[in-house]
Amino acid sequence: MKQDATEPILEHVTVTQARNLMPVFDAVVREERPVVITRYKRDEAVLLSRARLSRLLEGFTFHVAVIPEPDGGFTLAIRELNIAEDGATLHEARRNLLDGVRSYVHHYFDMWDMYKHIPDMRAQEPYVMRLSLAETDNELIGMLFGSGQPHEQAAAVEATA
Repeated sequence: MKQDATEPILEHVTVTQARNLMPVFDAVVREERPVVITRYKRDEAVLLSRARLSRLLEGFTFHVAVIPEPDGGFTLAIRELNIAEDGATLHEARRNLLDGVRSYVHHYFDMWDMYKHIPDMRAQEPYVMRLSLAETDNELIGMLFGSGQPHEQAAAVEATA
């Protein structure tokens, strides 16, 4: 089917049409097609499936630096977010980093009205969005340290320390 050059590329529905959510949900989740929802002919939102958004953000990878401390212990720093946490052991530092990342992501969204005006913070948005999609510690660990199993990731991190 040929598209008219004046028509939008993405499917558009109004908020009223979206109230019957099943067809919109099917298009977005089952068919993985993004849908634009419009309100009052000016406010728009794009609805994407979680799986599609995860794939779109896969390229935003994290670099976690493992820094052995002179007094013992470790600091783990995430360059892309400018955050770091430490601990007496590598395991404790990683646990603290996971807690710090969760707090950071919540804080980022809480402060979005301010952060959207700060270029350095706005540049972190795709990384924060990717992390916000993690539902479990294992998913979060996979995003930060790679896709192996947690014990394999711990061994890999310890090997670099």
